[in-house]
Amino acid sequence: MKTPSHNANRVPIGRHYAGTLELDLDRLLAGRLLIQGTSGAGKSATLRRIIEEAFEFMTTVIVDPEAEFGNLAAHIGATTIKGTEITAEGLGAAALRAREHRIPLHIDLSDLDPEQRIIKAAAFFAGLMSTPSDLWSNTMLVCIDEGHLLAPHLAGRAQDAETRRLGVATLTDLCSRGRKRGLATIVATQRLAKLSASVTSELLNFLVGLNVFDRDVKRAADFLGFSTKDADKLRTLAPGEFYAMGPALEASAMLAKIDPTITKHTGATPQLIGSADHSAEEAESLLALDAMRTLTQPEKSRLTLKGTRALDAFLLDPAATLAITTVQALAKISPNATTCTDLSAHTGRAREDIHDALDTLSAIGAIETTHRDDTRIARLSARLRQKNANVDLVALA
Repeated sequence: MKTPSHNANRVPIGRHYAGTLELDLDRLLAGRLLIQGTSGAGKSATLRRIIEEAFEFMTTVIVDPEAEFGNLAAHIGATTIKGTEITAEGLGAAALRAREHRIPLHIDLSDLDPEQRIIKAAAFFAGLMSTPSDLWSNTMLVCIDEGHLLAPHLAGRAQDAETRRLGVATLTDLCSRGRKRGLATIVATQRLAKLSASVTSELLNFLVGLNVFDRDVKRAADFLGFSTKDADKLRTLAPGEFYAMGPALEASAMLAKIDPTITKHTGATPQLIGSADHSAEEAESLLALDAMRTLTQPEKSRLTLKGTRALDAFLLDPAATLAITTVQALAKISPNATTCTDLSAHTGRAREDIHDALDTLSAIGAIETTHRDDTRIARLSARLRQKNANVDLVALA
């Protein structure tokens, strides 16, 4: 790891009319950074560029809700931790140990449901903040993509309000009190209107790109000190163009073009490609439509009753015993799915028996499953996943 002098703690990230746009890492530590731009503006690529330039100056952590930074993690030698494989408490402990031993991390939260994503990210941030003071000199760059997913401005449902408060509180705390603890935080987001104002109020440096929504344009213009007329410039920026402003960047808002990245941006918009040239018969065969038609469960065998009559029908179903074992197995790995083959191996029962159990559970709405074939997968229904949120296992033994 580099140990440059204070004056050298600046990294090039782009170009403007006066020369090179540099990011002062010492001032970043004191003032944090917001990277904002609508989808396609180059927000994640900008974050990627900063990490590529800065990772040798500080231990780097990438918090990745959309699994877009795996190749960058490999490039900088970061250890990937999948949120589905570690408990919230485990992520908090991992944060503390990474700080102690100066280990770069890539936290992949992509396979978690929205509530668990916030809970586990909050536990990780809390772990960083709980570091003893004798380790604060182990400075760390904390890079958070899609910050609005971890600290949303509003809860999606009334039931999510407490989880949202947890996410907002921990990320705000990281930004407000992280400086003296040696934590330099970068938050990237597509939508300012969706990111909590409590978080953005703690960020003193800005890279603002293309915006199209009125509420986002207004908030971004306020950050940059733009007039209403100047705010319209934010609607016409090209991908990779950002207004840079703040103590770690430029004294006043300056338009810059962010430099290309070394690693490929895996979250880039795919190139357009047309459909394949298949005949109707080939398409039916590739979609296995015949199998779906012939393997549809007979109407007379479905459990269509409700209430106690449905419970009675379920208990009298020959597949009920195995169905209960199966749903218990799915509960152990929720919210993840598994295959019919894995369930067969786990229970020691034939796949045909597992198929019957899955059909029974599907009929009463207890699981989500695909059609009955060799690649069939299943997981708990959304209703049961919500009731079964705290699990430690992620795979069947």
